Amino acid sequence: MFDRVFLGVSIVFFGLGISMPMFTLQKFFVMNDTFSLLGGVHELFSIKEFFLAAVIFSFSVLTPVLKFTFSWVVLSKEHASESNRLFAVRNLSKICKWSMADVFIISILAATIKLGGLATVQVHVGLFFFAGYVLLSMLLTYRLLSGYSLQTNKS
Repeated sequence: MFDRVFLGVSIVFFGLGISMPMFTLQKFFVMNDTFSLLGGVHELFSIKEFFLAAVIFSFSVLTPVLKFTFSWVVLSKEHASESNRLFAVRNLSKICKWSMADVFIISILAATIKLGGLATVQVHVGLFFFAGYVLLSMLLTYRLLSGYSLQTNKS
């Protein structure tokens, strides 16, 4: 029950984190740009930075959605077979290796913005919700995987 609450709260935090404003960039004390993670991906797509938009979208939106899906399967003991849960555990274990990519992307984004010298950055609530999602998700994943042995046989 506790793990399901963690999953639900992390999903809500994730949704708020990617949709609410994360940063306001102020250049030359005149121009302000406020954006969310989804807004940033949309902006990158609109200026034809397809590769960067795809990377950020993949690591910050698709990967967490897969993580939520596999976590739900592991928690659904009454609805998922043991083989499906083991499949989800193995894949959740693989995805966890990329979990910190979320934090890395946000830190690169903040560093890139700060490097402008003539710009200042204001942090908004979306960044805190996203950070909350990352922390809760890491804790939940640790709890879910701690009951399974993930050793592989090497031939």
